[in-house]
Amino acid sequence: MDRLSSMDEMFLDVEQSGPPVAVGSVMEVAGKAPTLAGLKKFIGARLEGMPRFRQVVVPSRSKVRHAKWVDVDPDLDHHIRAVKLGSGEGLDATVSRVMEIPLDRERPLWDATLVSGYSSEKWCVIIRLHHSIADGQGALILLGRLIDLSPEGGVTLADAIVAMTVPPEQDEPTESESDGGLAGLSAKLVQAVEAGFETAGQFISTYPDTVRTLANMLPQRSSELTGMVSGRRVWVGGHYPLADVKRARKAFLGVTINDMVLASVAYGFTKLLESRGDDPNGRTLRAVMPVSLRTNAESNNQVSILPAPLPLGDMDPVKRMRMIKNSTKHSKRSMLPVITDQVMKASEKVTPAPIQEFVVSRSGVASQYFSETLVTNVPGPTIPLYFMGNATVGNTPIIPIEGSMRIIVGITSYLDELNIGITGDGVHATDVDLLLDGICEGLDQLVNLAATMEPAARD
Repeated sequence: MDRLSSMDEMFLDVEQSGPPVAVGSVMEVAGKAPTLAGLKKFIGARLEGMPRFRQVVVPSRSKVRHAKWVDVDPDLDHHIRAVKLGSGEGLDATVSRVMEIPLDRERPLWDATLVSGYSSEKWCVIIRLHHSIADGQGALILLGRLIDLSPEGGVTLADAIVAMTVPPEQDEPTESESDGGLAGLSAKLVQAVEAGFETAGQFISTYPDTVRTLANMLPQRSSELTGMVSGRRVWVGGHYPLADVKRARKAFLGVTINDMVLASVAYGFTKLLESRGDDPNGRTLRAVMPVSLRTNAESNNQVSILPAPLPLGDMDPVKRMRMIKNSTKHSKRSMLPVITDQVMKASEKVTPAPIQEFVVSRSGVASQYFSETLVTNVPGPTIPLYFMGNATVGNTPIIPIEGSMRIIVGITSYLDELNIGITGDGVHATDVDLLLDGICEGLDQLVNLAATMEPAARD
């Protein structure tokens, strides 16, 4: 029987009231928008390879074990809708409103919204799926069943991901230049922990980094960026030329794209707090980043988090970037995410589901003492993709607010662009557009600085 893991069910437990904890994307597609009937027909034909889109969550009868997935026939009239924008609402506002729509737990936990009327050259589809179904990378695998590698179809993005997945018994994948290794820990590392640290050296070599990373996760005072979260949402999306970032990265020796992105996010939060009348100088933003523990091509949640302290205030942009690089280097080498994952799996075997639900459902308030925001930066496809036979021209992430964090930043790359999607609480963080502007300004700052630096000064 296919049951939810403790991590999968955790995302159901943290969702008490207000908008659903759903991940997804705003996929912009070139050409004329299809009819609603056409979109339903297309998605319906692909559901065979998307089991979670054809299943509902059914609680355990004993209330002791975790809920299970049960097959149903989805009602596409319920799951797929259409919106045509007029002069009164833009795309960002439409995404914000869609994020507030509850996902009915009596039905499969996903929906799709066809959006037209905002451009004569393109349209978009907003796709959401509950976080209990998949994490960010898992969502890419699952939704990849809807995306083709050619206009004619045949091979899907999901097919390509499965083909490229390295089995656990093979050599570990090469660390990605784009994410600095934070988007995926090696299969060998996971196996080492599962084997209980077969040699003392495996633990000793990572001990200093693990302790340092754990120290960054110790509770501290809450801030104005955390607290009670309302049922309203505000989402803003933007794009930045990836080629400019790659070119600038080469000017700063040893720096990854992820380092540049995090430095720009720090700059963006600096500008946001200044606009609110706060003084960010000398302050470190307690950010966390998801880290994948995935060793297979399954779409379920296989993720943990790492701290990514972001220095704020007025400072030399290169110094800020170097500080971030140093802190994330220690986090990346840490065993903390894998240890946490193994503790959760061990707890799952001995702790009844109701107790886990009780603890998790009350953990949201406590999260404000451990982190102020979450930043996810995932390298996306570098080849053209197609949806319903038309070229995909943009794919901006939708990341839900969880716990007490009032602002969440999602970034992913596609072709030659960085796609930035920021989710804010619709009551306490309505100014996230200023954060988006600040992130882009921070990237501009690094790109322009790299272009004027002498080769000898680039390090």
